[in-house]
Amino acid sequence: MNKKALILLMVVVFGLGIFGCAGVKPTPSQILPVKVTVDSVERLNAIAAKPPFQGTDVLVYRVNFKLSNPNNVVAKVDDLYFEAKVDDGTSDKAIIQAVSIPSNYLVPAGGEIMWSSTEPFLYGGMLGQLITRGVGGADGMKGVLQKRDEIWTDLGADKMKFFIDGNITTSLPDFPKLGIDRQQFKTEFAMPKL
Repeated sequence: MNKKALILLMVVVFGLGIFGCAGVKPTPSQILPVKVTVDSVERLNAIAAKPPFQGTDVLVYRVNFKLSNPNNVVAKVDDLYFEAKVDDGTSDKAIIQAVSIPSNYLVPAGGEIMWSSTEPFLYGGMLGQLITRGVGGADGMKGVLQKRDEIWTDLGADKMKFFIDGNITTSLPDFPKLGIDRQQFKTEFAMPKL
């Protein structure tokens, strides 16, 4: 082989070695938690402004989450569960949505994705949870029915603050030996007018 060809081959191999390694990121030593932010809560339909309401009346809400990955490698959302609640006068609050997303959402390295949950909330379905938690107080069933109408009216007028509690489990699929990370999140969200 002639000398020029050998030098050219060495320069190419050396260049490939340098430029080929330039994009390699260091192996993470731990999982940094994926951050969950509630981007917005949207009411997608209108309802009657005042009672009487029907048992089949429905409000549809969409909760929009932003999932941000601080890791320098792709993160996988193994599970995300949340409950969206409103104040009904008890410490537990009334559950408007309780959702668990399927696994296998990938969040790019240093990036973010949006994930939304859209669920209906049935007027008739509120009654059971209000009764079992004693919301009616001394007024019994009459108090429960009044409280349900009050909450439903306020929901329809966007006067309720949402309390969102949940947890997220993530992993780094390219580095399974690092295990998984579980985080809890809590936030409050006041609804803008429709």
